[in-house]
Amino acid sequence: MSTIFGALFFVILILMGFNLMLWNFAQFDAYNRVITTMGLSDQQRSSEVLTFNPPGIMNTGSPFNFTVNNIGGVTSTIARIYVQNLAPLNVGSPCQGATGCIADPTGSPTFNNPNVKNGESFHVVKVTGIAIDNSGYRIIVATTRGNQFSFYFPWPSNLGGGSNSNSTNTAHGALDVKFDLNSFNFTRGTQTVPQQGWTVPYSTNVIWWVKVVNNAVNPIVLSKYTSLYFVCYQDRFGAGAGTGTCTETDLTYVVDNRTMNPGTIYQYDDVNRPYILPAAGPNGPTGSTTVKFGSFCPGQQTFDSNGNCVNGSPSPPQDVDFPTPYLVFMGFFYKVNGVIVGQTISFVAIRACATYPSCP
Repeated sequence: MSTIFGALFFVILILMGFNLMLWNFAQFDAYNRVITTMGLSDQQRSSEVLTFNPPGIMNTGSPFNFTVNNIGGVTSTIARIYVQNLAPLNVGSPCQGATGCIADPTGSPTFNNPNVKNGESFHVVKVTGIAIDNSGYRIIVATTRGNQFSFYFPWPSNLGGGSNSNSTNTAHGALDVKFDLNSFNFTRGTQTVPQQGWTVPYSTNVIWWVKVVNNAVNPIVLSKYTSLYFVCYQDRFGAGAGTGTCTETDLTYVVDNRTMNPGTIYQYDDVNRPYILPAAGPNGPTGSTTVKFGSFCPGQQTFDSNGNCVNGSPSPPQDVDFPTPYLVFMGFFYKVNGVIVGQTISFVAIRACATYPSCP
């Protein structure tokens, strides 16, 4: 009997261990499914971009209409609309205060057409139960993914601002680079803190950090073909001597904002991880965005044995090859209001030196 009970006890132990292993595998599989689902949710949330069209509100009173464009990579569903009255003299308006008036897809006030397909333009949304006038409003659209997009009514006229000796505008278009001492920087080697880029070491891989502002009243999504264009020339100091006339032109493409230095370059993905420059408000641009450059090839490309850009990784780094001055132009390609736009900014001059950081 002892032998039989011992055998049964041993079998029970084996079965318990087997069940524990199965439970552990099931829990690990469930954990991985949650991680995958959350990662997909975060990716979709970052890909969601809605913009609005002038004049913002198409009519006053109630109901009122506005149009929205989906320039992101996923279909968006509007979960709630906030209407805030910003006029300081319009005391007593039901839409003043921190939250203002709220419209939901069901109930009252309400709105229709909450689903905006990706790539759709001039999608009409009608808000019922809230009356507005021309005194000044901010309309905030919240989506089911937790993003918020907003516009102002009346539609703001962006007249731009003046400049002083420390900050000068360099462009005539939606995007602009504020020309000051800290607007054009770089890192090299293992640096993680950028330094001013007006003089740089030549024949050294670098990552350029450029501060850009958006003057447009719509958000802007940068294309993978956005780049810096370097044109070198010899000057009277003999820069580039011994190499003949310097005829080099270099393209340095935009890279992911996680890139800190040329040691690890993250390839730019303008679909899933784009640079999105926020729309300007009534008082001008909403801060600046640091855009980084440093790849020989655009987007998800590397170069082959012949030096041609082909699909693949890693991103090849880029440098300037001659100890000479360079003229730097910035070629922007971006999507605004669902339209692809190209803009060139005649930018700055830098000097690449063989004796960096001491330059003649």
